[in-house]
Amino acid sequence: MRGQSILRPFLLRQAYSVRSISSSSSRIPLTQSNLISASEKNPSIPKTPFSVWTPRNPNFSRHFSESYPDFFKPSFLEQEPVPVPENVVAVKTEEEFNTAVTRIEGESVPAVLYFTATWCAPCRFIGPVMDELARRTPEVTIYKMDIDEESLAGKLKELNITSVPTIQYFKEGKKEDEVVGADATRIVHTMKRLYNMMDPKPEEDSKEEENVSSAEELDESSTEELNAMLDELMKSTKPLLKQAKKEN
Repeated sequence: MRGQSILRPFLLRQAYSVRSISSSSSRIPLTQSNLISASEKNPSIPKTPFSVWTPRNPNFSRHFSESYPDFFKPSFLEQEPVPVPENVVAVKTEEEFNTAVTRIEGESVPAVLYFTATWCAPCRFIGPVMDELARRTPEVTIYKMDIDEESLAGKLKELNITSVPTIQYFKEGKKEDEVVGADATRIVHTMKRLYNMMDPKPEEDSKEEENVSSAEELDESSTEELNAMLDELMKSTKPLLKQAKKEN
């Protein structure tokens, strides 16, 4: 009993001191400045309370979709976007469509009506082909229309456009041919057959043979370049074509 009476005041003082510390610490905001000031008073507390870990390789901190290897990138995504040729005209309203028809039929302007859609995978494959053909035939106006434009719904019904891509070729005010589907070879050959802009018109008879030979050389080189372009596009867009076949 005497031992308990001796220890009781000591235990009570210890309990009181613990309660006072805990109650007083609850009123002190837990901030880094308070922790640093406490560390200066007590050398056992580190001056840097929180260690910040930074990865040696900053790529590890990025999301996986942002740090995929380069070999997952298709070759055509690595290239800078090429500006759309000036003779590719977007038609979005019925008024713009009527203006295009007036130019085609009334003024006999060589033109192509290109019907496409943003959700169409084969259209994404044919788009670069049409742009390249527009660059090689600057005298031909390519009118590009999205079939999802509500203002064009009436005109598309009149023209009976039910599939995309659809390409209609006009020459001297009349429709000469039509290609439905992503047949790039046929699209290119039809364009070259109807709008042969590569043949120069000789002004002097003495230079006729020279001009004809140069035209043939240009025609052969352009054909090779177009074929190479089509081969590259076919290789880079095979996943899109496979996806389109699955969706259909």
